[in-house]
Amino acid sequence: MSAASGTTTLLVRNLREGVRSPVIAFVFPVVFPLFLITLVASSYERMAFIPGFPVTPYAAYMAPGLLLFTGMMGSGYSATALVLDAQSGFLDRLRLQPVRPTALLLSRLLFDAIRVVPAVLVVLVVSVLLGARIEQGALGVLGLLLLCSLWSVAYGGFFYIVALRTRNPQAPLAMAPLSVLLLFASPAAAPPLLLQDWLAALTRWNPFTYVIEGVRALMTGPTSGTVTEALLKAVAVLIGMTLVTQLFVIPAFARLVED
Repeated sequence: MSAASGTTTLLVRNLREGVRSPVIAFVFPVVFPLFLITLVASSYERMAFIPGFPVTPYAAYMAPGLLLFTGMMGSGYSATALVLDAQSGFLDRLRLQPVRPTALLLSRLLFDAIRVVPAVLVVLVVSVLLGARIEQGALGVLGLLLLCSLWSVAYGGFFYIVALRTRNPQAPLAMAPLSVLLLFASPAAAPPLLLQDWLAALTRWNPFTYVIEGVRALMTGPTSGTVTEALLKAVAVLIGMTLVTQLFVIPAFARLVED
């Protein structure tokens, strides 16, 4: 069996596994972003009336960050499942089949990229109903879905590192608050001009900031520079994060397979 067919077979297994546990795999990532876009965006809609606020209405400003936040919710699901596969003996059984173990890791990463798409579409539709817009049209929708999928894979890499290092399926769940910290240390909810100086400086070091600005460029236009510049920065951050996290994930996964 080739690596591609092995990965596809295991990806189908992962999707079936997700369908059997839809609350954790597909429903949970939607709930909190929907809460934020409906209640928080409505409660703070007058922020958009502040002179110099870059985007109106406030829901349109907040939508890019929450679309990406959707990909962060549920991160750790695949990392936890990977450790459980090892503990349940699935990896041992896999060795008896003509499937390369690396196909298991690739199928999990692809599942992370696919899992986020229906959740992002739900949050996107609600955001548009509340006033968000996509000035780049259909290509903009495809672009933001791609950025959200890549962000889910890049951000999820941290959960794989913790899961594979500790080999504790519960450990990734303890990292859930990290998404909230990244969200509020970025321009997702308020532009840097409204933040305290130390927090505005912190947003410049937060990689999440550049991915948000990439999605925002597709939806309401760039806050500075051009759409191409914003997208190039976002893609560079996504590729960099994926490469850095996988440098730790792949050796840890190899040790898990060998043990």
